[in-house]
Amino acid sequence: MTGIQLKVSGMTCGACVRHVTAALQPLAGVERVEVDLAAGLARIDGTADSAELIAALDEAGYPAEVTTDSPAPTPRKTGCGRGCN
Repeated sequence: MTGIQLKVSGMTCGACVRHVTAALQPLAGVERVEVDLAAGLARIDGTADSAELIAALDEAGYPAEVTTDSPAPTPRKTGCGRGCN
């Protein structure tokens, strides 16, 4: 199984995440879809063709492009923010 990571434009909320997932999930070769709203990324596992994925997202109103950039790790908080650790 291979994976494709797409930079998706236009996502602003949880509904957008659901729309992007719904546009990608039924495509041939898609095994799993994971969408990161904060990073603007969609990771697709399977054997789907990247051009078909991009076309499906474009039709759904979310322009996308293949990216190899990894999202920055989310900083982990330590302590409660009141000086305790």
